[in-house]
Amino acid sequence: MNEPILEMRRVSKSFFGMKALRDVDLIAYPGEVHALMGENGAGKSTLMKVLSGAYRPDPGGEIRIEGKTARIDGPLAGRAAGISIIYQELSLAPNLTVAENIYL
Repeated sequence: MNEPILEMRRVSKSFFGMKALRDVDLIAYPGEVHALMGENGAGKSTLMKVLSGAYRPDPGGEIRIEGKTARIDGPLAGRAAGISIIYQELSLAPNLTVAENIYL
């Protein structure tokens, strides 16, 4: 069986004492496609922002990329780990390629 390309274990995120994420686990294998679904406020965007480094997770969880513990403590660390996020806001530049829009 393939090794996971991404593992998030017991990931939590609080804002001013309110838990937005509590002990979330996510495992993704190469070639898989996943969808995060839920109501507004369920934590979908928060989870992706933790993964990309836009938010720092609460202590205690672990993120592993290709089997190695990843310390994603900011967006640059997220990008260095190979994580890119395109947010729902449609602020794409139509005259640029997909790759160029990702790197904006």
